[in-house]
Amino acid sequence: MQIEDDTSLKDVEDQEFQDPSVPITRNNGDVTTIVYRSRPTMLELSGHPILTDFGQMRLVEGCVNQDWWMPDLYRAPEVLLQLPWGFPVDIWSIGVMTLELLEGKNLFDPIDHVHCQYVLPLALAQYIGYLGPPPLDIVRQSPLFETYFDADGNWISDLPIPETSLESFVTTIPPGEEKDQFLRFIRKILTWDQEARATSNEIILDEWLTRPVEAML
Repeated sequence: MQIEDDTSLKDVEDQEFQDPSVPITRNNGDVTTIVYRSRPTMLELSGHPILTDFGQMRLVEGCVNQDWWMPDLYRAPEVLLQLPWGFPVDIWSIGVMTLELLEGKNLFDPIDHVHCQYVLPLALAQYIGYLGPPPLDIVRQSPLFETYFDADGNWISDLPIPETSLESFVTTIPPGEEKDQFLRFIRKILTWDQEARATSNEIILDEWLTRPVEAML
């Protein structure tokens, strides 16, 4: 994150002076590592996020990629359904991250925390809970179709579809025009159909993002 106001760093310094961090020492053979816990204040820093980790980077030429990719909590539905994917996966990640930054929690949590494993049918159920069922013409192309859906595209897994919605997930924006605009913005991004997903240019020009700028003019 870019740091626009360095007073936040001064707060961290003051906290460290008043309540010094207790280091944890870990010994691994001949190597000794000292670890300090992060302070909650660091989570409150404001600024623009900057991409710095390209460990998951892929070269994309159209929708010809079909490998299993993306972090578990940000995985686009076309990757989840093992369909060809392309640039729209990045737009999907922006939508999920926007909700995470806004609400302070992830939209999806398809993880078995006991065994620390990703649970694919749980992910599908959560996606359906927030987005509704996937379009039949899309899900029929997936190799997962017969395992989790009937011929009409109805969910047949033993895992229930959670009763939830984007409206109930978003709590930091009070009901009203701004929340309605935000939900329209997010729904342009979080789509089953990558062809229908908003482009980066459409996102930049969305009313929810341009409204604060227009208010200053």
